[in-house]
Amino acid sequence: MLTTKSLPTLVTRINSLSCIIFALFLSGCAHQNYMEEGKKFAQSNQYEAAVQQFKLALNEEPDDEATKVQLANAQQQLTTWATKLDPIADQSLTNNHLGKALLLYGKSAQVTKSQHAITRYKKVYQQLRAQSIINATVQPNTIGINDQTLSAIDGITASDTPNVSLSFKQSNPVFEIEQSTQNAITQYISGSQLIANPELVEMQHQLQSIRNDRYHDERQLSHLRNEAHNKRSHIQQLSAQLQNIERAMMATNLSPTQQSNYTHQASNLRSQLSSAKSNERSIANSLNETKRSYNHLSDKMHHLASDLSLTPAVVEVPVYSDYNYQEFTQTNSLNGVLYLNIDKVTRTASVIVSSTDTSHPAHPTINLAANAMSVLTQKQLMPQYSQERYNIGLRLINELIAEHKASFLYQAQDSTNLERKMTLLVQHGLVTSKGASKNGATMLNDMLITEFGQGGIFSINQLLHLY
Repeated sequence: MLTTKSLPTLVTRINSLSCIIFALFLSGCAHQNYMEEGKKFAQSNQYEAAVQQFKLALNEEPDDEATKVQLANAQQQLTTWATKLDPIADQSLTNNHLGKALLLYGKSAQVTKSQHAITRYKKVYQQLRAQSIINATVQPNTIGINDQTLSAIDGITASDTPNVSLSFKQSNPVFEIEQSTQNAITQYISGSQLIANPELVEMQHQLQSIRNDRYHDERQLSHLRNEAHNKRSHIQQLSAQLQNIERAMMATNLSPTQQSNYTHQASNLRSQLSSAKSNERSIANSLNETKRSYNHLSDKMHHLASDLSLTPAVVEVPVYSDYNYQEFTQTNSLNGVLYLNIDKVTRTASVIVSSTDTSHPAHPTINLAANAMSVLTQKQLMPQYSQERYNIGLRLINELIAEHKASFLYQAQDSTNLERKMTLLVQHGLVTSKGASKNGATMLNDMLITEFGQGGIFSINQLLHLY
């Protein structure tokens, strides 16, 4: 039997069941959507994309046998497709088409985990990356960039067999002092003057406003009293008429028609009397409210008049004047030029560090304390200059790497040989760990899809740096 006590528990169970059913409904929809997408990819021979969708579907319904079958079929097709890449990669390696070999070994290793593909990938990667990055030597210099520094920068390394020689030179830093003077303006209290007391003026305005409100309430009170008097007279008249009708109704010789007329008249009078009394009460309430307002305003006017009598008519206020004074600014700077020679081609960059401060003497008139000049000396600026020079040296090297990386892309765009184009694009992506640019990756992806279809997904920058 369903009791009142068991009702909340039943409602809770129904709500929980509803949530479960809704969750299952959503899960079922998601599973169906993933399955449909997976089947579309499988039908168009996009096996890896199909595998991804079937895995998502299986996450939604882990025990669904049909999903397991579809996933197993797609994985088998993907493995079959990827296995065919190994012999093509081997042939590419034999023909010294290292770019294609690297990408195909990489894709095969991703899908099949073939030890042959993994071993060959690592070997080709080391060979091709060594050819892609800048192998350099740096001549001894005073800015702190050496072989160890080079090897820590992505895209360049120190080598015993360099193809690029770097040397740094610098101009002697010039110490300069620049001074300037500027006017500053502030205000100070230079005196005082008497003015009409703003507080008194405001109080006078308030008093006049209260008087106006009291005058309004007085007129309202007079009007409400008249209405109240009229309503009482009207009520008395209606009461007298009702009494007359009621006395007439007590007669014993009334005909039915007369009795009905008197009854109707009495009913109308009672209705009018009730309405009149209601209006009288409303007027009485308004009258009482207006009286309270009037009394409150009277109290306010009384207190305000008392305050006015104690408020001075004039007050003394400060007079502000402009005060002009001079500020002195000094900038101490070290300026030099850094030269990076790259195989007889020189790059230059300015090196500048500075220290600036503003000072002024004391100005008692405006209560301003003296501010002494504090700028770094030439000797104090030298550590900053050395650090900035080092940073700029690194920037020049990174600019060199960026240009070197871009050169592979430009060569690939100009190349008509597809195998060489692919190798140049791969080298472009191997220069740094960031991989190929968006344009370079797109070109490689399009070339691979054209030749090998869309059985697998060619995530270029993953394939370029798998291990």
